[in-house]
Amino acid sequence: MAEDKNEVLEMGKTAFSFFSFKIKMIIIGVIVGIFLIIIVPVVAITSMFSDEKQSNQKNGGSSSNETGIIVNEVITSDKLKKYVGATFPMPFETWDVNKDVVTSKFSKCRTITVNGVTQTRAHTGIDLVVISISNPKICSVLSGKVVVAKAGNTGYGNYVVIQHTSADNKTFYTLYGHMKEGSIMVAEGTEIVAGQVLGIMGSTGNSTGAHLHFEVRIGQNSSMSAVDPYTYLFGN
Repeated sequence: MAEDKNEVLEMGKTAFSFFSFKIKMIIIGVIVGIFLIIIVPVVAITSMFSDEKQSNQKNGGSSSNETGIIVNEVITSDKLKKYVGATFPMPFETWDVNKDVVTSKFSKCRTITVNGVTQTRAHTGIDLVVISISNPKICSVLSGKVVVAKAGNTGYGNYVVIQHTSADNKTFYTLYGHMKEGSIMVAEGTEIVAGQVLGIMGSTGNSTGAHLHFEVRIGQNSSMSAVDPYTYLFGN
């Protein structure tokens, strides 16, 4: 088979050598023209779609990532669990009161062991775990502006912070930590609505297992401004 191919190739070379220089240039021009007409537009179109997808993901467009969730996906308020007397609904697409749990509450001093290292420090939020479904989506508890959407090696792992304005025109923040790798679905600087999907519950960063670390910060976006979020979510 290889010998046949070589023989055909040699015959082609021999035939091409008989053509005049002008004809050779015409043949080469036709080949280049075909390349420009067919190949270049295909490459350009492929590049355009790739750039559009990246732009959508950066600016909050309607694309999706490997988690299967969609940018700008919103869980409607009637589907979000809200306790009587609570300020916010639960920050998940679902919350089963019989299965889903609080694993750690707000504390000025807490001792835990993470990756073999024992730490004693304040726990500035509340840890929530949805057991009733796998890969639960984390949702914003209120409309606002995304001021942090950070993926990487931080104590909070992959996390999002949203700035809100209260009815009396005061500023506060909510933080959503330890989200699953690659699941953050909002970008810094974008305005979002209550129930908007931010990512998926995970165990990135300084974490002992899959959960959501949720914080409420009053006045400033700092852990020093964090207050106990329990009554905000569960009422009095």
